[in-house]
Amino acid sequence: MAATRRIVVVGAGGAGLAAALEAGRAGAEVILLETAEQVGGATARAGGVVYAADTPVQKARGVEDSVDELINYYMTVSRHELEPRLLRASAEGTREVIGWLEELGITWEPDRLYIAGLEYKPRGHLPTGDTRGLGPAGGAMIVAALLTAVEGRDNVEIRTGTRCTGLLTGDDGAVTGVRTESGEEIAADAVILTTGGFGAAPDLLGEHWPEAVEHGDWHWYLGPDTNIGDGVRMGLAVGGELRGYGGTLLETPNFGRLNDAFTPPWVIYVNKNGHRFVDETDTYCVMPHVIAKQPGGTCWAVFDEAALRQVADSGHVDPYGLGVDLESNWTAAMLRKQIEAGVVKSGATLAELGERTGITAAGLEATAEHWNADVARGHDTAFEKKGTLAPVSTAPFYAVELRPAIIGITFAGLRIDDEARVLDTAGRPIPGLFAGGEVAGGLDADVYAGGGTSIGNALVFGRTAARSATAGAVQ
Repeated sequence: MAATRRIVVVGAGGAGLAAALEAGRAGAEVILLETAEQVGGATARAGGVVYAADTPVQKARGVEDSVDELINYYMTVSRHELEPRLLRASAEGTREVIGWLEELGITWEPDRLYIAGLEYKPRGHLPTGDTRGLGPAGGAMIVAALLTAVEGRDNVEIRTGTRCTGLLTGDDGAVTGVRTESGEEIAADAVILTTGGFGAAPDLLGEHWPEAVEHGDWHWYLGPDTNIGDGVRMGLAVGGELRGYGGTLLETPNFGRLNDAFTPPWVIYVNKNGHRFVDETDTYCVMPHVIAKQPGGTCWAVFDEAALRQVADSGHVDPYGLGVDLESNWTAAMLRKQIEAGVVKSGATLAELGERTGITAAGLEATAEHWNADVARGHDTAFEKKGTLAPVSTAPFYAVELRPAIIGITFAGLRIDDEARVLDTAGRPIPGLFAGGEVAGGLDADVYAGGGTSIGNALVFGRTAARSATAGAVQ
């Protein structure tokens, strides 16, 4: 009888829990290590959307979709900078993940499907389930379902408060275990890195994504403070290669550390020339890139006194019902506070507002004139904006500077193949080393394809890594 394989999984977010569960089900002895005192990682803080195509949930909604269509969309938005084999593994895997999570207690309501990216088909699957107090919304539901299943296995051990800082290797370069911060060495037949990204690591951000630090103290990270790139550092130290660049940024007025993924529809965005440049309700997948291309890499959200009085508390913060971070920077009370503090600029006229913000007054006045005429017609002729069209006509006028500064997902990570094997700089698998989730690169290129791709990829490649590691995949 073959000896039981020992698998060490480093990081207990969505990818790590998925890997631990699959490896445990395959009969391996699994040790799941987590730096934080609680499992869940970035997944537990997320809305929990899974981006998938050709699912039973879509079919129940009457949506005709296919894996090939998803791959074509993904390749298009990434400008063909990604490997199709990874995208196919992701697309086929997320289709399976929907049913797999159902078996673990997650339910999907067809009516809650939504368009999560730049495509025209609803692929964003919102989960329903128990969070077990692990987080605010759907991501915690997924973590809770996985954790419950993992805790039910005698062959999976979870150790929290245990940080790994190095990989053990043999004379042939094969990974043979991990070294913890305390100096403990844990031997393993295979190691699966699922440590998340490096949004809390200024040095790695500066090196691999300088746009994420260019606005100084405006920047802050949505994820856990333990996401400091430990997996990336360990993988590179044994010969791995980094793949990918950039990540997701969200615009923010920098009033406080609140998630501003959905700015209210009753503002208009203008650049320093006073010109509108976008539909202000466009998806966060592209908005930060559009703002970054404006003069100075910033913009101003402009509104008037009537908007502040009438629609400031109209419930824009969670348009898709994700349930995450429902507190908002854009309430009337918060805006009044920031106006008094001088953070939100005001002017009795648009020309005065321009003087106080550095916005070209003539451009701002012309933009407001055109916008107000469109509002009166009920149609944004410039950018086809839908929803609340609030005029900018009642003094005083207000402007809030916005910068793309909230750090979300980091795209740079260890290069893997479609079996989740970590590859060296020559493109060969490093024996005994696998990766899944945000620590793995090559699944995003500059623009985030859609809400839920990150969680979907984490679950898919966590499961794939476990299958490869427990099968003793030929390296």
